[in-house]
Amino acid sequence: MLDKNQENKRLFFGLDFEKEDKYRIFNWLESSVDNKRKSVLEHNLHLTLAFLPNVTLDNEQKLIEFAKHLTLSPFQLQFEHTGYWQDTGIFYLKPNKVTTQLTELATSLRAEGERLGIYKNPHAFHPHITLKRNCKQQPRINKNITPFNVEFKQFKLFHSTRVNNQLRYLPIMEFPLY
Repeated sequence: MLDKNQENKRLFFGLDFEKEDKYRIFNWLESSVDNKRKSVLEHNLHLTLAFLPNVTLDNEQKLIEFAKHLTLSPFQLQFEHTGYWQDTGIFYLKPNKVTTQLTELATSLRAEGERLGIYKNPHAFHPHITLKRNCKQQPRINKNITPFNVEFKQFKLFHSTRVNNQLRYLPIMEFPLY
């Protein structure tokens, strides 16, 4: 049996939000969206860039080294639109416009995960913030979210794990955009 520190991890690169933005999103979600499904936990709100399941310690280090050497400039996204994928039951918030920097960042990170043999994502990159999962029907929005802008000056590598029986996304390392 592997030592607990040697077990493969479920990781992802993502864009994190400041506490104020997470609060804004979650408060709107809880007060203005009707659906029986529970919302994603406020502290877990993020935008996934590259999903990387089953990562070895060796590959985790390679991912970190790769990410350290990426040179992309900071960028801003505006959020106000929602969407719903009926086949997966995911209700989400999406940026109004997908910037070149966002696409380049996600493409680079996803490609490195593929190069290392970790994961080849069968889906195209669709930037979004998952708000609710397993919705049998699209949630009803009673009041649209007030549009807001977020400047991203960094991205993070997260570990998706369970803490006290709750799914948590724990930052492992952050990488500046400059």
